[in-house]
Amino acid sequence: MNGRALRTLVVATEYPWPRNSGSRLRLENTLAGLAGCGPVELFSAVSESRTDFAEPPASPALVRVKRIAIDDRPPSPAEMIRGVVRAGMPFEMPWRARGEVSAALGRFVGGPYDLVWFFQVRAWVLAGDVIARPGVIDIDDLEDEKIRARSSLPRRPDEQRGRLRRLGARAWTAEDVRRWRRLHRLAARRARATVVCSELDAARSGLAGVRVLRNGYPEPLRPVGRTGVASPPVVVFQGTLRYPPNADAARYLVEEVGPALRRSVPDARIRLVGVAPDALQDLDDPPSVTLAGQVPEIAAELAWADIVIIPLRYGSGTRVKILEAFAHRIPVVSTTLGAEGLEVSAGRHLLVADDPEGLARACARLLADGELRARIVEQAHGLYLARYRSSVVQEEIGRLARDVSGKADG
Repeated sequence: MNGRALRTLVVATEYPWPRNSGSRLRLENTLAGLAGCGPVELFSAVSESRTDFAEPPASPALVRVKRIAIDDRPPSPAEMIRGVVRAGMPFEMPWRARGEVSAALGRFVGGPYDLVWFFQVRAWVLAGDVIARPGVIDIDDLEDEKIRARSSLPRRPDEQRGRLRRLGARAWTAEDVRRWRRLHRLAARRARATVVCSELDAARSGLAGVRVLRNGYPEPLRPVGRTGVASPPVVVFQGTLRYPPNADAARYLVEEVGPALRRSVPDARIRLVGVAPDALQDLDDPPSVTLAGQVPEIAAELAWADIVIIPLRYGSGTRVKILEAFAHRIPVVSTTLGAEGLEVSAGRHLLVADDPEGLARACARLLADGELRARIVEQAHGLYLARYRSSVVQEEIGRLARDVSGKADG
């Protein structure tokens, strides 16, 4: 490390261990990149409903870690009227936790710091006035894009609403999108630097001077992907299935893509890997569909996979699950939205389709064509090594930290 060591405070509405989701991996990469510049302190305000916590890894640079549990449920209608509506905040902002987070953060800070880094814009809002001038705010996901994309999906028959309810829902969505965009603009004005995870999100944000820090995935000691196809073949979708875009994708995969796939590959099996809500338990229908739930080590599940599929229909940011498959040399099939934001080419690094029949055909091709599998895997793995390894991303984080703090390497 060149130059004087930076002392950094990271404030997050996430806790990165175990590192079993995209946002946790992004936060862990952030901490590791900052630790390469000097001592780092982490303050995490995490949902009280979360129970899976692991100890931080031993690191001389991670000098203090504080985690508090917060009530992050969306405000009730009455609370919205009293507080959130008047404050102009997005409707799902956990406003009731703001006083608790601000007070706990005030007790934790031990400045001065060379840099204060907010992981997700919610963390900056909940911190209140404790930090006078944030250095970096990592927006991570553009919530306005996520809401907009979800509202454009066709509704299931059991979700149909009357005309007045549709109009009300449309107005509510439009207002929430407006509030998120206004919050992002405010964050960009207050911070020294605002970052997102892709050039696409940078363009969509409309923010002046926004910077890009890509998501990354740690390089496995030994990729678990295999050259041949198992019998029966296994298609895996992995992710936190409580996350609404993933929950929607899981149901879409099982109910629409799966039947189309089995018309050409009758014995194909689907595995859904990740903590799942009760609302998805009806999808579990072994052996054709297995809801594996949360697993202690994702590599063991990926070793089953002949294909990793990303059937997302809405969302924002970039999908670390694609980088995970690239790193493990497993071929990927995705929707256009699932792959967006990553520097990938359809037909070269993965196969892309946007309807059930197209996704099923892409899976069938990769199961039947060994030459295509080998070519896709090799090119995807090369892209991962060059652009999306955690070590590459962490170096970029360190450079940004020194630039923002005014203590660039000399």
